[in-house]
Amino acid sequence: MPDELKAVIDLGSNSVRLVIYQQGPHGTGQEVDNLKQTVRLSNHLDENNNISDKGISVTLAVLRQFQQLCQAYQVTEVIGVATQAMRIAANRDAFLEQIFDATGIRFQVLPGTEEARYGYLAVVNSLAIPEGVTVDIGGGSTEIAYFRDRKLVHHVSIPYGAVSLTREYVRSNPLPAKELKALENVISERLSQHPWLEGLRCPVIGLGGTARSVARIHQRQHHYPLQLLHGYEMWPLEVTTILDMVRSLPLDKRSDIAGLSQDRSDIIVAGSAILDQVLKRVEATQFVISNKGLRDGILVEKVLQTLKLDILPDILMYSIENIQDHFRLNRKHAFHVWNLSSQMLNAIMKLGWLPENRDLNRWLQVAALLHDLGRTVSIYNVRSHTFYLLLQVPLLGVSHRDRVIAAAIASYKTTKQTTVALAEYQELLGDDDISLVAQLGTLLGLARALDRTETSAVESVDLVSVKGNQVLRLRSRQTLDLEFNLAAEWLKKWKKVFQREVRLEVEQVAHSENV
Repeated sequence: MPDELKAVIDLGSNSVRLVIYQQGPHGTGQEVDNLKQTVRLSNHLDENNNISDKGISVTLAVLRQFQQLCQAYQVTEVIGVATQAMRIAANRDAFLEQIFDATGIRFQVLPGTEEARYGYLAVVNSLAIPEGVTVDIGGGSTEIAYFRDRKLVHHVSIPYGAVSLTREYVRSNPLPAKELKALENVISERLSQHPWLEGLRCPVIGLGGTARSVARIHQRQHHYPLQLLHGYEMWPLEVTTILDMVRSLPLDKRSDIAGLSQDRSDIIVAGSAILDQVLKRVEATQFVISNKGLRDGILVEKVLQTLKLDILPDILMYSIENIQDHFRLNRKHAFHVWNLSSQMLNAIMKLGWLPENRDLNRWLQVAALLHDLGRTVSIYNVRSHTFYLLLQVPLLGVSHRDRVIAAAIASYKTTKQTTVALAEYQELLGDDDISLVAQLGTLLGLARALDRTETSAVESVDLVSVKGNQVLRLRSRQTLDLEFNLAAEWLKKWKKVFQREVRLEVEQVAHSENV
């Protein structure tokens, strides 16, 4: 039976977005298509808060197109949600009926606090941040939530967004410092009504188009080597710097800024000002980008309901299993390779050859469980494919640095090749990282060799000392001619990267013994 497809359509004040997800066999979710159309619905509200005929016509045209795409994909469920512009529209009920008549899709108008809650759900189930403030700057409103120990503490919606603030307060381009100050005062006054925001001194996680635009500008300025936004980190002062830059440029020059899309150039000043004020109010320690938002929060809530959970206990493992499902990797083999390689790593740590460090375990876990990614492209140049894919797949709960190192471990063959592959990622690496990649890559390469048949022929491995010599003792029920032959290459690498020689021994396990 094919995996089930579901869709979420988010009818926002600035844009309409469609995301189509594939529901996997283990409750996982994979994004398979994503489409956005800018309609500026909040600009189609008249003085009585009625959405104009033109606004209705433009929106219906987009929604019909989205419905066609859902039909082409044979989507089984379409979830429609609407936010601030529809919340305040006087004619929203009649408009919602028009949408249903035209598309057959029932839209739910979300309360602002519910929109904030979905943003929180998206963040805590995709980023390994135990405490933080989420800020989702939309076209007509901004949703803010504070969580601690991954639990929601406060959440609120304020009726100012990038489009509505631009329409009311941004009258000049470039925006003079005096007018920027007036804009900031309006935002600050609204934020002051929520004293729980003051001085939290924790990370602020940005959701939505404004946050993504600020991050893309920053990445282009610094020639960032990864094409990733989710989990990207900035200093709060860098947001202020970007705000100063965009507000000091005339509109026709803003669209030339690398990383800033043309359809956002007119609202980026107001959006950035909101973001900057939230960062200052919180006294943020860090600004982090989330590429997950309202739509992802809706999906993950459904996943959590299926799994009977309030929150995903292990974001990283959830996303790894998601990737394994999507690429149809051999789970049993992947987990066995991880088991063998982690047994060797733990033994080495006990001997003091490597420090006992959670980072090493996490890097090896990711690399081992996804080491076969490259084979889904071709059996040739597998390591190159694996390295590239691990830098692209939706791996959650790890930093960009973790991802690069895990990709290097999974694709390790020689230290020289690794040094070349990692040359453009130096800003993410430490002085000892290449030697650690070589050591962990060797453990993984050896574990892969010991399960080349993917039959778990080697049940376990231990590193022991025999008459002063280091021995890897393998437990097995059968002869291991192939495994010994393939392991020989990795034992030579072991001697080189650990500066210690090791040999293999087999401890036969009786066939009658339970596994």
